[in-house]
Amino acid sequence: MAQEPKRLLILSCSQRKCSAPGHLPAIERYDGPQFKVLRKFLHEHSEAALNLSVYILSANFGLIPATQSIPHYDYKMTVQRAHELRPVVLNNFKSILTDSFYNQLFINLGQNYLSALAGYEQFIPSYIKIITSQGSLGRRQAELHDWLHHNLQQQSSDQPAPPVLKPIRFRSVEINITLEQILDLTYERLIDDQDKATSYQYWYVQLNDQRISPKWLVSQLTGLPVSSFHTTDARRVLQQLGIEVSHI
Repeated sequence: MAQEPKRLLILSCSQRKCSAPGHLPAIERYDGPQFKVLRKFLHEHSEAALNLSVYILSANFGLIPATQSIPHYDYKMTVQRAHELRPVVLNNFKSILTDSFYNQLFINLGQNYLSALAGYEQFIPSYIKIITSQGSLGRRQAELHDWLHHNLQQQSSDQPAPPVLKPIRFRSVEINITLEQILDLTYERLIDDQDKATSYQYWYVQLNDQRISPKWLVSQLTGLPVSSFHTTDARRVLQQLGIEVSHI
């Protein structure tokens, strides 16, 4: 049986955090969508997780192992902060690669976080297969999910832009958006509106490990209040957009 590759994941911290007092492992403290994907993978694929090392780039603590205990904090990664952290972050990154043998590296960082790791290429041996995920939060989360499950399908830079769906009209509001843009919007709004987004009765939209209210999603796409239409209406709109709506 072929040996499983040793994999390294570098992930930026998230604005959304578990507010529990005291110290928690970083992988539990950070509670953004990407960390939910990661924790679900680790829980469901414990054997594969043995060959995965996870490090988190934090605006407050720098590059730390996912198991490191940290308190709750609120600190933003600015361009200036990335510049301050860069020497220490690069030194830590070099040590990580030196201390263990990795076959694969996945870097999933926002723009400012990536600046704190600028120049990392010089430390990567030629035998390591590296993937750097950039772009929107929705795309980076989808690529993280695929990479964790060994099914990452890289998109070349010259690949044509995703097609725009045929515009549909709902209550005098035209929805003219790509599926990728819908995904991006959903992830962004989830950060501040998770309680309402996940409040549903019988019908839901599955988004990785979360179930999203169809009415909430249509409300985000149209700007209409959820009180102005029924679940049946929301289901019809989402199905026209190619989004599957499931029943409990």
